[in-house]
Formats: sequence, structure tokens, C-alpha cells
Amino acid sequence: MEKIIGGIKRECYPLTSAQKVHILTLDYSPTHEIVNIGSGAYLQMKLNLAALREALNRAVERCESMRMRIWKDPESGEVFQYIDPYQNEYFEYYDFSEWEESRVEEVLNKWTSQPFDTYGGKLARIVIVSMPNGYNGYYFNVHHACMDSGSVIAFSRDVMEIYCALLYGMPYPKPMTSYIESVKKDLEYEGSKKQKKDEEFWNKVLEMPEPIYTDFTGPGRLIQLRKKNNNPEQRWGLLPSANGDGSTITYELDVDSTKKIMDFSAQYQLPVSAIILHAIRTVLSKFNDEETDITIRDFVSRRSTLLHKKCGGVRMHCYPLRTIMPLDTTVLDSIRMIKKAQDEIFIHADYGTLEYVRKMRPRYGVAPGGCYHSVNFTYQPGTLGGLGEALNGIGFKSRWYSSGKQPQPMYITAMHRPGDGGLNFFFGYQTECATPEEIEFLYYFTGRVLFRSIENPDKTIKEIIDMT
Repeated sequence: MEKIIGGIKRECYPLTSAQKVHILTLDYSPTHEIVNIGSGAYLQMKLNLAALREALNRAVERCESMRMRIWKDPESGEVFQYIDPYQNEYFEYYDFSEWEESRVEEVLNKWTSQPFDTYGGKLARIVIVSMPNGYNGYYFNVHHACMDSGSVIAFSRDVMEIYCALLYGMPYPKPMTSYIESVKKDLEYEGSKKQKKDEEFWNKVLEMPEPIYTDFTGPGRLIQLRKKNNNPEQRWGLLPSANGDGSTITYELDVDSTKKIMDFSAQYQLPVSAIILHAIRTVLSKFNDEETDITIRDFVSRRSTLLHKKCGGVRMHCYPLRTIMPLDTTVLDSIRMIKKAQDEIFIHADYGTLEYVRKMRPRYGVAPGGCYHSVNFTYQPGTLGGLGEALNGIGFKSRWYSSGKQPQPMYITAMHRPGDGGLNFFFGYQTECATPEEIEFLYYFTGRVLFRSIENPDKTIKEIIDMT
């Protein structure tokens, strides 16, 4: 639909269900940097400033979601999005090459904490930087309604491949796909037969008996809530955060240990995400008096087609991955049950996250902010690893930075490092809900359970718990 914005006629589109989640986050947050995603992409090579500026401009030109704007109608209050025409941009340059890495990270975290003007302003910032130890590249901060982590990775790859094509004659990357076409596909879903089938599935999920909240620190928080609400049978939990203050902690798994996971995945033809989820799930059971009913909120990227893989934008939906397993379930059966539950979620993943939550709360009598999961999880297999091979040994690294705010109490992202393919585990958490010591404790036991499990696939969950 056409709208006049700032005296200019624009082709506008409603927000998608994935974008609405982030707008809702803003509505309940006192500060807007909570939806910022900060990252950096750096090559260990001499910087050609002109070539990198050119590569960045070409990448922005090719990626519609980098030029997406959000507009709120002043009369109706409705929110729309449109694509701004491409304009060549001059990217600033900062030289941090002589700084300590910790001081550079402090600055880039501070940059990430600068909020965007959500309604009307640009939703991304790029700065070219020279880093310590000979790395050069760019810092990137983007609004979550404009991109998710999968989009950030795809954009970063496009920039670096264009840069290397300009300098070294490497093949010029294939074009990005249209963000607007992906939006149209999402909007066609509304009222479709597919939506009705998905709704039927999630309605059946809600016919199950009420789940139970399992906290990553143990049953203490649920017990306190039961006392506070004078309800010894209460099953939903609450992880409040008044202001969303948050931080991130990254743990790097070595290459040999990562290879063990990948080999196990290939041997039994089981997804890496299900193997990691088995470990998290078993830890939650261990910490909560060997509870057999565990819910983890699983994030789905919804990028199964070429259009959606390279269109940018935000396509993440999240759903409860609930599994009920007797303690005598074997490791292999546990992972297979998780895979089956994931497969069902993936089939019905276009159903809006907010629609599900709005049905879940009255169904079980959950208070605002209440939930049955304490951990959110996503696995990102599509990293920049292939680019590292194309660079013929040139060092490459990427970094994620914190805005000082977190929209989720606990969010674990497993992602492969671009250089050596090892796994990184990013723990984003609200400081009111977790401490660094609790995060370390959770990661330590998740690792123990993970490797005890792949070393003993025929052992039961109870045996793995006892071994750890």
C-alpha cells in the first residue's frame, strides 16, 4: 500500500510476526538499545580503506533489509515498513590497532548501547576499524527488527566476498535475494490453509496437561513463587527484570571437542542442535530434582529456501520445545525424541510467536511475564566458515558485542567460529536473573553431560546424571 511519508510516496508493508516480537519488546522496555545487535568482522591483512568502503556500499545496495525503515502512522498508530532507496555512504574509520583488546571491546560495547530511532531513522550503523594484532574490518550495529543473527552472518559474508573480489579477483558473490519478496510471502500466510493447519497443531499442543517451570539454578525460584502466591501447586515460573540490564559471556570449545560432537552427529545422523539440547535438557533435569518434564524455548530461523537464506531481515520465531522423558530413556532415544519434537516445530514454525503466547496464558492461567522455560536456545550452523577456506589461510574472526541490555533472561547461542570451525557458546543474560558464576556452572555441567552422553550413547539419562 502507498503512504505519504515526509512528503514522499512510499510503498509500505505491514510488519511481519517476527518483527512484531521486537516492537513489543520495545513497548515494555524503558530503553531502546535492548534490540541492538552489535558485531564485527575482521581480516588479518592490511586494510585497503577504499576497497572496503566500496564493498560495504555494494553490500548495502544489494541488501534491501539494510535500507528498511519503520514508520508509525500518526493518525491510526499503525506501524509499517518500507525500503529506502540506496544512497552511497561514507563510512567512518577508527584506528584501534595500538589499543589493548579489552579497551577496544569496551568502546564497541558502548557503541552497541546507542539506541536507534525506531520509527523513521536508519536502523543500522557501520564503522570501519583497525583492530589489534593486524586485524582490520568493520563494526556493525543493527536493529533486531531489521536483521537477526542469520542475516548479520549473510551480510558479513557478502561484504567480505565483495572486498576480496575487488582486491584479489576472487569470484564476485551471487546477488542477495529480495527482502520485500520474503515479506510478501509472510503476509500471504495470514489467513491461509497453512496457517489454519499450524494453528490446529499448536492448539493440540495446548491440550496437553500444564508443563512445569525448570530453572537453570534449580527449584528455588519456583518454590519462592509458590510461597509468594500461596499456591503450592503453581507450575509456571517468572524471571523478572525491571530494566533489562544484561551482559554476555562467551565460551570457546576447542576444535577436537567440537569434532567429537560433529562426528557423533554424522555417525548417528542426528542434528547438532538436538545433541546440544539433550545436554541442556539433562542439566535442567539434574538441577531440578530429576524432573522428567522439561521445556526449553527453541528459536527457529525459518530459512529453508534460497529466498529466505539470503534475503536479510528477521525471520526468527520461537516456541516451547517440551519433552517428557522417563529417567530410563537412553541418550540416543533422548536425542531422537528431541529431534522429533524439533521436526514438528519446524513444520509449523510459521505460526506467530505472539499468537501462541496469547493462547497459552489463559489456557494455563499464567500471569504476564510467566513462562515454563528458563533457557532460550538457538544453533547457528550457517556461519562464515566457508569464507575462511576461500581466503586461502588469511586470518578471519568475528565478534558479537553487548548493548548492556538483554531481551531474554537467558539465551544460549551455539555458533561455529569462522576460522577453525570450533563451537562458541554465547550466553546472553539479564543480570537480575543470573550471575557470571551461575552461567559458568551451567556451562560446565552442560559440557560434562554433553561429552558423557556422546561417549555413552546407550546409557540412560539417570546414569548420565549420576556420572556428572
